[in-house]
Amino acid sequence: MGGPMRHWRTTLAVIATVALVGTACGAGQQTGGGATSAPEENPVAGGRVIYGDAADIQRLNPATSNDATSSRVSAKIYDSLIIPDYKTGEIKPWLGSWTVSSDGLTYTWTIDAKANWSDGKPIIGNDFLTRVKMQGRSKVTPNKSVFNDVEGYQDYSTGKATSISGIQIDSANPKKFTVKFTKIFCPALANVFGSAPMPEHIFGKYTVDNDPSKVVDEAPENNAPPVASGPFKFKEWRKGDQVILTKNENYWKGAPYLDEWVQKVVADSTVLAAQLKTGELTAGLVQPSDVADLSKADNLKLYKWANNGYTYIGWRTNNSNVAFLGDKRIRQALMYGINTEEIVKAVYFGEGTKQLAHHPPAAWASAPTSTLNAYAYDKTKAEDLIKQAGYAKGSDGYYAKDGKPLAITIVTNQGNKTRETFLQVAVDQYKQIGVKITPKLEDFTALVPKLTGGSPEVEAVIIGWQLSADPDPFTIWHSSNVASPTKAGNNFVGYNNPEVDKLIDQGRNGPDCSQAARQKVYQSMNKILNDDVPYMFGVSDNRILAVDARTRGIKEGSFSPNGDWNIHEWWFKK
Repeated sequence: MGGPMRHWRTTLAVIATVALVGTACGAGQQTGGGATSAPEENPVAGGRVIYGDAADIQRLNPATSNDATSSRVSAKIYDSLIIPDYKTGEIKPWLGSWTVSSDGLTYTWTIDAKANWSDGKPIIGNDFLTRVKMQGRSKVTPNKSVFNDVEGYQDYSTGKATSISGIQIDSANPKKFTVKFTKIFCPALANVFGSAPMPEHIFGKYTVDNDPSKVVDEAPENNAPPVASGPFKFKEWRKGDQVILTKNENYWKGAPYLDEWVQKVVADSTVLAAQLKTGELTAGLVQPSDVADLSKADNLKLYKWANNGYTYIGWRTNNSNVAFLGDKRIRQALMYGINTEEIVKAVYFGEGTKQLAHHPPAAWASAPTSTLNAYAYDKTKAEDLIKQAGYAKGSDGYYAKDGKPLAITIVTNQGNKTRETFLQVAVDQYKQIGVKITPKLEDFTALVPKLTGGSPEVEAVIIGWQLSADPDPFTIWHSSNVASPTKAGNNFVGYNNPEVDKLIDQGRNGPDCSQAARQKVYQSMNKILNDDVPYMFGVSDNRILAVDARTRGIKEGSFSPNGDWNIHEWWFKK
C-alpha cells in the first residue's frame, strides 16, 4: 500500500504480492551534498543506519503480514530464495537455485550450501515448507492465496489434508526440495519462491499438521524473531518508537559492514525531513515538497528513481454506505472531475506521472497511454455523467438523489503531508462538480486492518501500492480476494469483474508464460480497469531516498523500492 513503501530486501518479504505503503515518495538521479563513492574508497565496518518510517511495524513474520513497514524490517531478517534485479526486475538466484521440469509444473530447488541461520543451523527445504504451512493456516494473512496452485496446499489450508503433497523434501539432501503445481503458474518464481523460508526449528511448533486450529498468528516469535537468515538479527522492539536490528555476524553472504539498522517511527513527514537535516535520522524516503530544501543540506545525499507503484483514491464499490460508487458513471465522473496534472505539479512538485490504470510505466505490463482514456480534466463531462446517474444539484451546490446526497468520506494516513494535500485538493475540486467530500486522517497502522478486513467504516481511501517484480495483480483485482470481515484481502474496494478475473487467471496460468503473451493479457486488463475506474488511479510518484552523505554502497532502481536491496554492502565513509 502507499507511502515510502522492498536486498530488494523489503521487496523480498512481500514479493509474493504487493505492499500497502504509508509514505509517498524514480529516474535514477542523485542530488544533494556528498560525493559519489570513488573506486579507491575501501569499505569499512561500523556505524548504524537510523531510518525514519511513517508507521510502526505490525508483525515481523512475513507469512502473516504485508504492510511495507513490517516488510522493510523483516526482509533484513529473512532472506528469500530469489532476488529481483534492482534495475530490471529479472528474477535471479539468491538463497537457492532452481530447475524446472519440461511440463513447467515442477520446480527443483537446491539451497546454497553456505546458507545458514544465525544460530548456525543450516537453511533447509523444511524451512520453506514451514513458511507455506504457516501462511496456509493463518487467519490474519492477506496473502493466503499466493500458494493456491501448489498441489495439496488448499486442502492443507482448510484442514482436509495433514500434508502438502506438492512439496517434497529430498531424503538424501535436506537442502534440496521440489514444488509441484497443479497447473502452470507463470509468476511462480517471484510470487511463490519470493516467500522467505522460515526456521522450522523455531516455528514448527505452530504448524501442527493434524490440528488446523493451531496457527502462528499470535506467536511471540512473530515480533521477536530469535534467528535470522538475512544480514541483521532482531534486537529490540520499542513499540510505537523503534525497532533495532544488529548485524548477523554469521550471515551466509558475509557479515554486513553496518553494526545496526534502527527503524524509527516518524509519522509526520515534516518532522522526518527536519530530523534528516539535524542528523537524528540518517536515512528515509522523503516527500517531493522537501526535495528542494534537503538538496541544499551538505550532510545529505538524495537518490531518485521511477517507482513501480502509485498513490490513488480507492472507491469502495461494495459498501452500502456509498452504494453509488458501484455505478461506473459516478466513478468516471470522479476521474474527469479532478485535475491530476495539477496534482502532479502542485502536490508532487513534478515528482511523478499521471496514472491511468494499474501498472505504472516502470512495469513491463503497463499499457501504452495512447490506448487508454486520459480522463483530461472536464468539469462539464463530470457533471453530465452525474446527471445521467439520476442526480440533481440542490440549492447547496451538491448533487443528490432520492434525498441522499452524493457524499463520500475519504480517509488517508495522518502525517503524510503529500497525501493530506492530495486529500484537500480532492475536497476542493470535487466540490466544484457537486460532490461532497469529508476528509478523514487516521494512523496508518490502524487504517491497514480496516482496509484488508473490509470494514464498512471505510468509504474511500487515499493510499498507495508498492508492486512486486512480477506484475501479477491477482491479490488486488481478482474477485476471490475481495476483503471482508471474515476473509482478509487486498481487493478492499470490492471490485468484481468476471472479464478481469479471466484475464488475471490467463496471466497467471498461461499456458503461454512468455513476457510478450502476459504483457498482452495485462494490457487488456489495464484497458478495462481504465474504463471501470474502481480507483481514481492518481499518481505514480518518484521514490526519493535521503541518506547521510557519508553512506556508500547504495544501488537504486525501480525494483528496489527502498533502495536497500543490498543493505549488507552499505557502509559509512569515516
